[in-house]
Amino acid sequence: MSDRHEIIDQRDMAGSGRCHALLIEADEAYRVTIAACVRLAGCRVEQVANPAAAYRELARTSFDLVVWGVAQGADSRCDVISELRLRTEAPLVMVDDAFEMAQLDLESGADQWLPKPFIPGALVGCVRAALRKSSSSILQVASRVEIRGMVLDGKTRKLTFNGFEVGFTRQEWELLSILVSYPDRFLGAREIVRLGWRAGQHGPEQLRTYVRRLRLKVEPLNLPCHLLSQHGQGYCLTFD
Repeated sequence: MSDRHEIIDQRDMAGSGRCHALLIEADEAYRVTIAACVRLAGCRVEQVANPAAAYRELARTSFDLVVWGVAQGADSRCDVISELRLRTEAPLVMVDDAFEMAQLDLESGADQWLPKPFIPGALVGCVRAALRKSSSSILQVASRVEIRGMVLDGKTRKLTFNGFEVGFTRQEWELLSILVSYPDRFLGAREIVRLGWRAGQHGPEQLRTYVRRLRLKVEPLNLPCHLLSQHGQGYCLTFD
């Protein structure tokens, strides 16, 4: 199928909210209803018919939210969730025909889950909850935080120290925010996830990867803090 048929209403500007959402849904009736709910939640919506078309849109555009309407019998849902997680850090809301797949969907990386058929108000609530979670960390809410000479800007997700600056992805910033919020305290993987960090499909292994990425970015700045790890206890940001 060509892009012309896969991309449905590609630039839907009906929603005037700040959020920019990508909707994946093959069924036209559900697509119209889900899009209306996402607009009510405060987003403008771009709509595609299948995951392959979504991947192309994600390569071209940055989105604040992804909503995937999953049809009964859809294959390789874990593969699709994993691929979406690789391509975007935006919250993922799933509206699924298969009731029994809720646990798998959430453990694979979905942030919110709702069955089909659904109550429109419930979907609006799921979308708003996913967006709140994505911006709930202290450093994202605060416009500017200063600690021991470090300046942390929640709007740009940048850290400045002694004239040097480093930027972070959303997921890196969420992890840094949690660690800064609980200084000198070891946090295990489960606790970090409970505090709002989205673990994705690989859980603790992915967390270790993000901790390594944080270290690589902050260590050259010689910050007045150190990111420690200890087997069996987790991770800790300790200040000099």
